[in-house]
Amino acid sequence: MAQPVDFPGTNIIMKAPRGSEETVNDVRAFTNEQCCVTCWQLTDEELAEVNRTGRVFLSVHFGGGMPPVFVGGEDAVREITVDYGGTFPRQAPHDA
Repeated sequence: MAQPVDFPGTNIIMKAPRGSEETVNDVRAFTNEQCCVTCWQLTDEELAEVNRTGRVFLSVHFGGGMPPVFVGGEDAVREITVDYGGTFPRQAPHDA
């Protein structure tokens, strides 16, 4: 579900682990050394499922636990990121 997309302010590329390029994408991200922000685009079908169920699942492939994460829209993520030492440029509104 969802594909990683570039957004204004990205300053790093997180590379797919060697050998997993068939199933894992490189991800553009913004980091201020306190937070790491990525942006994900849903297809029309994925968006319809989220609208139907009201749910988004997060899967982090990270050993047996999960680091702290926050899932939200641009404004909410921007507010959280500012709290931790910086923000990224505001992006233009997305035309559906």
